[in-house]
Amino acid sequence: VHGLVRDAEGHKMSKSKGNVLDPIDVIDGIELEDLVKKRTRNMMQPKLAEKIEKQTRAEFPEGIQSFGTDALRFTFTSLASTGRDVKFDMGRIEGYRNFCNKIWNASRFVFQNTEGEDLGPEGGEIELSLADRWILARQQQVAAEVSRHIEAYRFDLASRELYEFIWNEYCDWYLEFSKSTIQSGDETAAAGTRHTLLTVLETSLRALHP
Repeated sequence: VHGLVRDAEGHKMSKSKGNVLDPIDVIDGIELEDLVKKRTRNMMQPKLAEKIEKQTRAEFPEGIQSFGTDALRFTFTSLASTGRDVKFDMGRIEGYRNFCNKIWNASRFVFQNTEGEDLGPEGGEIELSLADRWILARQQQVAAEVSRHIEAYRFDLASRELYEFIWNEYCDWYLEFSKSTIQSGDETAAAGTRHTLLTVLETSLRALHP
């Protein structure tokens, strides 16, 4: 696998060249000195140790920060294209960590506004607004696209569909819209929006599950 992965500069990641990244170090983070030791220990070409140490200190002057498991998983999913080589970029994993944080914050908002509240349809009556119906319809479209991409082994396209829907349409647009409906005093409309918030969140999380 390492031979098929390239770093941000396009070089193949190889233990003999000292540019392999341990996934655990990306998940948990690692201090610079520990990273240097790890990359120069038990090398197939020990004479390259000094060069690799300099490269490591230049590329990771503060070591590697913790990005978490979900961000790493989503990064590799997004890189799973039809090409043979994978170009790994630390900037991308940072972006996907922000994506995970976005979902976490959205989940907190949804739970705070739905726990103990009427969500229908087993409770009181609900009324779905145009925005509620639109986001539910969009999610059905996205689910169909994601299924199609997965069947074709285009995990990169599936992850992009989910990323754009969750970040741009659900979090940045629908969640902001829902605030005014929940606070409007119209309980029937608010119940419909709370029901939609939770439904879309749950379905999206299921679609994201590795």
